[in-house]
Amino acid sequence: MGPLLDLGKRKTLDLDDVPFLDDGDSVHGIVPKFKSNIDSTSATEQYSDVTAVKLVKALVLTTWKLIIVTAVYALLRTVTSYVGPYLIEDFVSYLTESPRSQQLGVRVRSALIAIIYQKGLALSSQSRQGSSSGELINVVNLDAECVGNFNWSMHELWLLPVQITLAMVILYSTLGTAAFAALAATILTMLANIPLGRIEQNFQEKTMNAKDARMSAMSEILQNMRILKLQGWELIFLSKIKELRKVEMNWVKKYVYTSSMLISVFFGAPAFAAMVTFGTCILFGIPLETGKVLSALATFRQLQGPIHSLPDTISSIIQTKLSLDRMCSFLCLEELASNAVTKLPSGSTDISIEVRNGCFSWDTSSHVPTLQDLNFRVQIGKRVAICETVGSGKTSLLSCILGEIPKLFGEVQICGKIACVSQSPWIQSGTIEQNILFGTQMNRERYKTVLEVCSLKNDLDILPLGDQTIIGERGINLSGRQKQRIQIARALYQDADIFLFDDPFSAVDARMGLHLFKDGSGMDVVMHPNIAIGECLLGFLASKTVVYVTHHVEFLPSADLILVMRDGKITQSGDYTEILKSGEELMELVGSHKDALSTLDVLERPSCDFDSTSHPGGNDSTLFVAKDTNYDNNEEGRIVQNGHLVQEEEREKGRVGFIIYWKYITMAYNGALVPFILLAQIIFQVLQIGSNFWMAWAAPISKDVNPPVSSLLMERQFISSIGHLMDNLSRPSYNAAAMEWLCFRLDILSSFIFSFTLILLVSSPSSLIDPKTAGLAVTYGLSLNMLQGWAIAVLCSLENRMISVERMLQYTNIPSEPPLTISESRPNCKWPTEGEIELRNLHVRCAPQLPFVLKGLMCTFSGGKKTGIVGRTGGGKSTLIQALFRIVDPCIGQVLIDGIDICTIGLHDLRTRLSIIPQDPVMFGGTLRSNIDPLGEYSDEQIWEALDSCHLGDEVRKTELKLDSKVTGSGKNWSAGQRQLVCLGRVVLKRRKILVLDEATSSVDPITDSLIQRTLKHKFAECTMITIAHRITSVLDSDKVLLLDNGEIAEHDAPAKLLEDSSSLFSRLVSEYTMGSEYK
Repeated sequence: MGPLLDLGKRKTLDLDDVPFLDDGDSVHGIVPKFKSNIDSTSATEQYSDVTAVKLVKALVLTTWKLIIVTAVYALLRTVTSYVGPYLIEDFVSYLTESPRSQQLGVRVRSALIAIIYQKGLALSSQSRQGSSSGELINVVNLDAECVGNFNWSMHELWLLPVQITLAMVILYSTLGTAAFAALAATILTMLANIPLGRIEQNFQEKTMNAKDARMSAMSEILQNMRILKLQGWELIFLSKIKELRKVEMNWVKKYVYTSSMLISVFFGAPAFAAMVTFGTCILFGIPLETGKVLSALATFRQLQGPIHSLPDTISSIIQTKLSLDRMCSFLCLEELASNAVTKLPSGSTDISIEVRNGCFSWDTSSHVPTLQDLNFRVQIGKRVAICETVGSGKTSLLSCILGEIPKLFGEVQICGKIACVSQSPWIQSGTIEQNILFGTQMNRERYKTVLEVCSLKNDLDILPLGDQTIIGERGINLSGRQKQRIQIARALYQDADIFLFDDPFSAVDARMGLHLFKDGSGMDVVMHPNIAIGECLLGFLASKTVVYVTHHVEFLPSADLILVMRDGKITQSGDYTEILKSGEELMELVGSHKDALSTLDVLERPSCDFDSTSHPGGNDSTLFVAKDTNYDNNEEGRIVQNGHLVQEEEREKGRVGFIIYWKYITMAYNGALVPFILLAQIIFQVLQIGSNFWMAWAAPISKDVNPPVSSLLMERQFISSIGHLMDNLSRPSYNAAAMEWLCFRLDILSSFIFSFTLILLVSSPSSLIDPKTAGLAVTYGLSLNMLQGWAIAVLCSLENRMISVERMLQYTNIPSEPPLTISESRPNCKWPTEGEIELRNLHVRCAPQLPFVLKGLMCTFSGGKKTGIVGRTGGGKSTLIQALFRIVDPCIGQVLIDGIDICTIGLHDLRTRLSIIPQDPVMFGGTLRSNIDPLGEYSDEQIWEALDSCHLGDEVRKTELKLDSKVTGSGKNWSAGQRQLVCLGRVVLKRRKILVLDEATSSVDPITDSLIQRTLKHKFAECTMITIAHRITSVLDSDKVLLLDNGEIAEHDAPAKLLEDSSSLFSRLVSEYTMGSEYK
């Protein structure tokens, strides 16, 4: 510890300065032993029959050596601590407390957290829906920590009888039969607290359940805060959190009050025992001489510590028992069936995927299975496309291959490893490189190839730190396109045998077709984005089996096998030509796509004169190379000057300032209770010392007048990364032996001082120091070391806890948004009536130190007209929408709606008067009714009308609960397309004058997209509509098109007029789309 403390004196310690854990204390060292022991106590490997007793048994078997060592040390410490009261003229030798208890806690906590993470990854779909995210957070953060911290209290319970026995021996040797009175008083005190302990346990359980509910709601709200702000729902969800917090605080108060009663009784126990003991001495005529009294007082004082700590021990046992029960309940949840999929080693057969007579259901109790009559076979190296309308079971089909959907009957067989890319990108906090490698070893050549295939090189070139740039939580500071490409790169880097793509290409724009993928000859391919992505991915994965879900018809001809889904069944299968000839299922999708393209034929558009080249092997299709390469691929320009997108949290140096303590103590009732607390503590100590002093002087001098004195992986990679993070978390706490280091040296110093004092007391004449006073001083001196260690521990703990207060205060000082309402500047209740939006020299940046994202926009969106916003990635489209809703405020310029500057009114007044369908379709835990109408403003008839308008009514009517159908956290039990239709239903209900569509149909098929467009034209014919879309056909019928390039308005005119100029950027976008849509 010496070198570490010396280094800490010279510089602020970083994690790299802290020594690594011993192999036996690391996650990788302790988890295999713990898993083996818990498996030996369970009849199955899924822990379905694990109980608290079995869990404790596994923990004991894993850490039994440390438990025995700490038990021996605790026993020796206890025995030696009673030598002083027994031989008051000898000094108790100091035995420092071993830091092995802390080591034991580290091992227990690490083992539990690791096994919980592994269980969380293996949960079945029903278990995931039945357990909230808040429950999992509390199990990891609170319950595992509670069990790990029990190491400080685990020996107290069995040591208490030992201490009482030692105390009885001492009391009997000095006071005789009166010692039994002390025993009776102690036992009576303990029995009196049994009812309070049971009540406390009940309140603790209720508190944890309430905490689970609040944490789950908080987690969901924080993840979707942007959506809440866009919809103006902050107040309703704030009231929900307040209500949950109110319920939690009700149980917390009851728990705290019960604990206070328990502590009060135990704090009075030593005084009560002393009173009963000395009263018995008087009744039985036992002489109370000074030596006997001081010896008894020293014994009671020594016993006072464990008796005082007994309430905390009982509370710790109650909390640990409850935490163990909660962890056992979590570990007993149903897991994914291990036999759902037969996994064969790579290369053992030429059949990559085979499903025979498959029947699957997310809800095993439902009479109608999710998937049924599945029979298909995929050979190695083949491409399989899955298509049809929203909710037909496409994603569920991928889940059956992964073994994530419960299998009712049938067989699923796969050959080799699987890599999967979900529809919603999942990004970890960390560098871009860490997100792509995901715990695997770096292969520089493959890594560079993957970056090129996923078109990430241009993004990385813009970032000052390249792939070492840190991205935020869930990739919040990346665009949806960037997150999706990083996710695809992660899958490609894994070099699996089977690749599953759940429609990740819906987030790709046309610009990506210009530079994203290359064909085998290395020539740039300029096509429709989905074709470019598909051909390049399939070229890179030519020898792999690829299964992809898609809503885009133009992506189907590349497939060797197409599976058309409807109502959970495969209605058609074959290649593109065969399916077109065999039925009408696919023709509906093709027809909808052709109808969308027919819009182009209506517009008069001359032939384009772009530079062209032919695609070798591309059936004479024409490919275009863009000349303009001046673009900014960083969507929001969120790069700060040091190169990091996310700044490291501010760290304070030195001690926590007095102002933090002052703010803390004045937070409750402005500190009015502090004087009463201090006064109560002072009175308690004065009365306690006074009673002992009176006892020493009120009894007669003993025969011996000399004062008594005493003597001197993907899952494995994820678990591996989690284990590394847990080890890093444990390193500072385990090496917090600095406190032990300090206490040991201070105790040595106090021992020398006490020894010197004893020598003076023994050698000084009795006339100089009264024997009674000397004896009382020695009695208090016996506990000097204990009090000193306790004081140091309390001060260190206080300082550490106040750091948490300091951090919370820092967060409260972060600048808040403008007010939700401004009473003196509230718009008319019918505003906006015209829906005209005017941009006046609009400049927007995301932070004061960042460059402008929007640069001097000047334009007007006429009321009741439809405007399409298009442009390359990084053009500023999403930022313009954020400025309209004041997610970011203008730095220069104004945004006026019907002549009112939006910065002069409250945020709530603004956002509730606008409607938006965001790019990320979000639903919240609850019911369908609470999701489509969170404020409860509309009748059932109006809700049904809205559902029918968004073509979701028939699906909802099929469910048993109708509008009260359950929605799990984040809407995970609804498909992405269905969630997007619910978002459409919300705006249909609101019927605002201004509607913003931010790529609102990216997750739906062409048929549903066509129906949605018809609904929008019918329901919002007189509204101002602003549309951002990847499908160029969605904006071709707009009154005007606004094309943004690098934060500036490049073009703004009617689509037909822009298409008249073959050199216009808009013409290029349309041409890229149409060239990719030419299929047979």
